[in-house]
Amino acid sequence: MSFSIDKLLRSAKAEIKAGQPTQARSTLLQALEKFPDNARLLTALAEAQQAAISLPPRPFAAPHLHHFLAVKQRFGLAPAIEEMAAAVRLNPGSPWAQGVLGAVLYDAKLYPAAVRHLRLALKLDPNFREAGVNLANALNGAGETAQALTAITQVLKTHADFPPALLLQARLLAKLQQDTQSDQGFTRYLALVPQDIEAAIDHAAILVNLHRLPEAKAKLLHVLQTQPTNARAMGNLGNILLSEGDLAAATRQFEAALALNPRAPIAFFNLGRARDFTADDPLIAQMQALTDDTSLDHDEQVALHFGLAKAFEDIGDADQSFAHLTRANDLRAGQISYHIDQDRAVLADLRARFAAHAGPALHPAAPAKRRPVFVLGMMRSGTTLMEQILSSHPMVHGAGEMEVLPQLAALETARTSGPLDQAALQRIRDGYLAALNAEPGDQPVVVDKLPANFRLIGLIRKALPEARILHMRRDPVAVCWSVYKTMFTNIGIGYAHKLADTIAYYDLYEAMMAD
Repeated sequence: MSFSIDKLLRSAKAEIKAGQPTQARSTLLQALEKFPDNARLLTALAEAQQAAISLPPRPFAAPHLHHFLAVKQRFGLAPAIEEMAAAVRLNPGSPWAQGVLGAVLYDAKLYPAAVRHLRLALKLDPNFREAGVNLANALNGAGETAQALTAITQVLKTHADFPPALLLQARLLAKLQQDTQSDQGFTRYLALVPQDIEAAIDHAAILVNLHRLPEAKAKLLHVLQTQPTNARAMGNLGNILLSEGDLAAATRQFEAALALNPRAPIAFFNLGRARDFTADDPLIAQMQALTDDTSLDHDEQVALHFGLAKAFEDIGDADQSFAHLTRANDLRAGQISYHIDQDRAVLADLRARFAAHAGPALHPAAPAKRRPVFVLGMMRSGTTLMEQILSSHPMVHGAGEMEVLPQLAALETARTSGPLDQAALQRIRDGYLAALNAEPGDQPVVVDKLPANFRLIGLIRKALPEARILHMRRDPVAVCWSVYKTMFTNIGIGYAHKLADTIAYYDLYEAMMAD
């Protein structure tokens, strides 16, 4: 070992003497990966670092941060990461050095490494709020959304009004489909930072999910008063107009958004939802030209191929339509790790837990203040239409797809491997009825149209015996085909991206409904 280190030290010193301190630093950092506690290597690294940045290598302070930022801006991420890696080797007990390295590793999308250094920064200084926000971002980038939410919630315990933390929490809650809490988070954030246009657009999307369309529409119109050429706001407003049945107004919004950004796949996709394409439509050629655009990110490619599938379907070219539909779904499938056995196991577990003979059931002395009506079945089976019909009655409120019951069930089933006891059922009942009571209006009947609640019919019977259940059925071929050709906002619907999985899931659904 001594011989190897001597050789490395001689090489590094020669590089410093030759006016190449950054090369020496690189050599020494590589050596310290093998011999992390070697004092001679650390001493040489300090010499190389000082020669490279013209600052004392210890302690890490404001001048070092300013130099790092200048390197990052001028030379990019790789040299900046190397500089900070050296700073951390020389200042391992500095929360700022650890935090800055974690932040630049996050910028480089090196998420596991970023998480490691950001956790070290917080261990050294639990009140380092910027490191807490960056840790949550890195966890989210690594696909650990639930852990990211835990991390940002921890930041807000001690920094309750820190705007970046509030904004990230609201967006993470939205990603986890906790829309009510996300709405509250965006409201708090925008009260502090009312000029944040992108956050206002995000908030409008949550309001749409909560079926508060007038509020969402008003928010987007306000955005467009401030920024008349905001294509994203135009597209989202067009989606609301489309849901209201105003095809002409929706088309105008989508066309305006496309005119602002003629290379935006989502604008093409949205326009195809509002009107049909014709064989001589120049937009089809524009979309096809984008298929070779390597600058499009993953989601843009997905939207492009779904849009082209719709366009070729409109003009009667089934082969081309199916080719683009397959490509879109293959791209989606590549974003997640899914096997039909995952859903097979989940449904089998729910069937066993909530079978009529398994465990107790509640017998409330009085019915709920607002009676729930569950409209359920496979996706694309007509649940939305049924909700619209029911909610046209003055005594009925349509709450949309409430995620409350699955979330409550998940919390309780995680605590035990068997049937739920009465206390757990009561917690689910209380939580669900509280969510119903929090819905707008005072109608005595509330419709929850989350299709996937078919998996929880046994639970509904046990915890909410006064509920009414409407099971929507549609031709199986029509259902499966409609699922496959729909670009869902939730990519976690794993069975939607391969026809074989869609058909297999339909069979699981049929078996469960037959119980």
